[in-house]
Amino acid sequence: MPYMKRVLSFISNRTTLNIILLVALAFRIVLIPSPGFEADISFWKSWGLAVKDFGIVKGLPLTNFNYPTPFAYVLAVMAYVYSFFADPHNFNQFWNNTNLTFLAVAKSLPIMADFGIFAVLVWLGKNAKRLNLPTVNVPVSGVKDVTTLFYTVLGLIYLFNPLSLFDGALWGQVDSVGVLLFLLAVCCILSKKPLLGGIVYMVSMMTKLQNMIYGPIFFLFTWQYLGFDGLMRAVAGSGGTFILLNFEFIKARSMGRVAGDLTGNYDYFPWLSLNAYNVWWIVSGAKGMDVSDKILSVGMLNAKTVGLFLFSSTYLLSVLTMLKGRFLSFVIPAKEPESSQVSAPKWMPGQARHDNTDDPVVSRELIFRFISALIIACAGFFLFQTESHDRYAFPISIFFLLWAPFLATTITDTAKFTRIIKSLFFHYLFFTVIYFYNMHNAMLDNYPNNGVPFLTFLNVPSLTIVASYLQIGMFFYFLYHMRRYITVPLFTITAGIFIGLLVVGNKPLILKQPVYITKLTPVLSTTGYGQHQKNMPVNAWFGINKWGFLSVQYAFYRYGIGTHAPSREVFDINRRFSTLNTDFGIDTNGGPQGSVVFSVYGDGKLLFASPLKKRFEFPGHVELDIRGIKTLELNIGDGGNGNFDDHADWLNTYLIP
Repeated sequence: MPYMKRVLSFISNRTTLNIILLVALAFRIVLIPSPGFEADISFWKSWGLAVKDFGIVKGLPLTNFNYPTPFAYVLAVMAYVYSFFADPHNFNQFWNNTNLTFLAVAKSLPIMADFGIFAVLVWLGKNAKRLNLPTVNVPVSGVKDVTTLFYTVLGLIYLFNPLSLFDGALWGQVDSVGVLLFLLAVCCILSKKPLLGGIVYMVSMMTKLQNMIYGPIFFLFTWQYLGFDGLMRAVAGSGGTFILLNFEFIKARSMGRVAGDLTGNYDYFPWLSLNAYNVWWIVSGAKGMDVSDKILSVGMLNAKTVGLFLFSSTYLLSVLTMLKGRFLSFVIPAKEPESSQVSAPKWMPGQARHDNTDDPVVSRELIFRFISALIIACAGFFLFQTESHDRYAFPISIFFLLWAPFLATTITDTAKFTRIIKSLFFHYLFFTVIYFYNMHNAMLDNYPNNGVPFLTFLNVPSLTIVASYLQIGMFFYFLYHMRRYITVPLFTITAGIFIGLLVVGNKPLILKQPVYITKLTPVLSTTGYGQHQKNMPVNAWFGINKWGFLSVQYAFYRYGIGTHAPSREVFDINRRFSTLNTDFGIDTNGGPQGSVVFSVYGDGKLLFASPLKKRFEFPGHVELDIRGIKTLELNIGDGGNGNFDDHADWLNTYLIP
């Protein structure tokens, strides 16, 4: 349409483009004084100052740091830069939520990353032909390089997207930094520099841990694109960079800290949804942060496990999206699209893709499948896992802009090109509106005064449920749109694996077999000393030298819970079981003063209370009717004389369906 060509011609002017970029920067500068998500900003202060003052190895243990350890270097740089303008040890000034100097320092990082993403998109446009990326063949008067201009427009769409403005300049988060680094790693692979690509990828993962989920897809793409030698170079670059980034911890023999920060977030917030409007937000009834993800969801599987199965199956779909044609052609006959905007390459079953990546058609589809796989993986991570955060879908706002040009490649008809662009823009706008609503409500739920005032009235539980369905619907609509590449057999494989996982996980329930209570994860677990231990006494908390079997008066048990009075073990059993069987007693490793009382509650009602059990007594036994019980609680009291020596065990505790 004429107006589209006029817009493109307008943007093609260098002076006009610079003015637009200055406006985008001005929007971000205006948002800097907002306190944003105050807890996150405070964490940046605490973690960065600790590393600045004490070094990374000694400083991090003084805080509640739970990011990849090398990210602390970035925060330390923030603290150093701040110290040039003000004293970070001036308590009242530094820790003030409206500390403009620190807000400017902290938010400058995501703001620069936003413009870095814009620059990457422009670079991709300039090098599209060399990199075998889609080119635009619609003529625009006065414009020599329409492809670069098209990618420039995509970059501007990102810069003015409310999501990028809100997440970085207002919220103060570093999602854009993580995405920028990941995109740079991808650019290295496209430029056939796998060693550098592996290095940058590891930096991206150590900056933003979410980038871990793209690792298998990234290295698989590297293998397909550059062959086995390229893969080995990328892996070597990543491995070496990991060592260098964590060298101080290696030198201090403190790699446990590194491992802990990489895995600690696995169950850091054990709730159904951290304001992510997804499947579990619906299940929770818009109370995702009030409901434990250890509640039973499907049979005897808790929500967290089902979420992991859902995400794993979705991730498998993303991998198969990349592999189809090379590895699956002997199972699923290749189905050539009848008509597609992306030219479908032809290859023999088993033929290595990297043999033909100099062929633009083969290379282009491979890149298309790679970007599609990234979108599927990111959406699955956000929509189907419990403990999913409201910001986890942010990268899709960038991946979609990389994906969009593939629908316009080889088109020379202006009217057809216009229709496709309008459709893409509409879908992108729809995603932006719904997802911005999600992120904005997440801010309002924590800091009501820091959001957009005239939008606060929309933060209504019923509307958040609608938004959840819409976001899930958008994902399945994307899969439907990809139906020429994600075929029915491919989708059936992943759905079948998911169902198979559910069946295997519920095998005891299906076959009416006893289920040891240790197969279930407690909704709540408290103990008066150490941490409760599965199938070992509480002393095992001290480490491998204390590991051993549960026992009472040297009667040994293979299964059970080792704990210490006073303790509570609360399980959601969701009316799935009829009988509870258990032995109980004071563990052999308890001291002579041990004395406790064991009790069992069902939905808050006392079902059983033992007489006082002492250290040298034989184990007791009880069998209870628990039909219709949703919440089962196993309590141990200290017996009225304090909890000294009260190492107490639930032994061979099992449930019968």
